[in-house]
Amino acid sequence: MDYHQSLKIAGGLLALLLFIPMIMGILKDGAEGQSGATWLLWGVLDTVLTITIIEQRGNFLLPLGFAIGDIALVILLLAKGRFQWGWFDTAVLVLVIACMVVWKCAGPKPATIASTLGVCIALLPGLLAMWKQPQCKVGNVWAGYILANVLSFFGGTAMTIEERFAPGMFALCALAMSLASRRKILFPNRIDESAPGNSGLG
Repeated sequence: MDYHQSLKIAGGLLALLLFIPMIMGILKDGAEGQSGATWLLWGVLDTVLTITIIEQRGNFLLPLGFAIGDIALVILLLAKGRFQWGWFDTAVLVLVIACMVVWKCAGPKPATIASTLGVCIALLPGLLAMWKQPQCKVGNVWAGYILANVLSFFGGTAMTIEERFAPGMFALCALAMSLASRRKILFPNRIDESAPGNSGLG
């Protein structure tokens, strides 16, 4: 096993392990603000991403870790009776359908791009909520995701879509979430504009 493969495995495993704080939080404090429908749709996007990268013989362990974590959360939230459907879920469903169409019509490489961007777009409401209502504890988990994505990025063997596009984009998203969670620390003189919102890990 070369160092590229070792980094890929480390990145994918860390991505999966970072779901543990979310799962423990739900078991301890309840599932308020979480929906099984949302995580199910994120899971579909991550699964599409994983399969399209596998078809290209690329760096798939990171999205696989995310997909497994998504499914675990869906099962837990279903057990907790949390499966609401809202406008955000409809928007993510549109992204899922768009990715499926791209996959069918254009092949795995464009589908890899589409599903990666779909995951990033689906994160935007959470980023806005995190900016409005910073949560350093959640931000620490996102800092862990930065590391997982960086490990996977350098585990890639070339600067190609199937090797480094997803971990590169996800690292930027995780960095944005981590910085937003520390808004009050980074911008201590800024007028507080906090408002309730959802800033889950997915």
